[in-house]
Amino acid sequence: MILIAVGFYLAWLYGRKTTGFKWSEYLVTLILPFLGLIVLVWQVGIDILFYYIACCFIGNIVEHIGGYAVHKILGHRLWTYHRLTIGGYTSLLSFPYWGMIGIVFLSFYKFFLE
Repeated sequence: MILIAVGFYLAWLYGRKTTGFKWSEYLVTLILPFLGLIVLVWQVGIDILFYYIACCFIGNIVEHIGGYAVHKILGHRLWTYHRLTIGGYTSLLSFPYWGMIGIVFLSFYKFFLE
């Protein structure tokens, strides 16, 4: 979780003066969390990688269904994607973030409920 927060902070420092999308800024937000994922795979085992990948897909499916439902119910979109979009409701660029969110939730579960 600390690596995720540091990655976002570094991306903010790197891109705080820009308003548009930059691939370099996007990659900066992923570097430290991916290093953390590698460490988790080494310490916990390969199962955490499968959990990460499952969360990537599940998160994007939920985001797509939620975006589609809100669009049909309210008649407008709450969010839009302009790069590598999947039906306009989600993007391939959000895949790694959903996996990270899943790892954060799993960490909270392990820390507080076990």
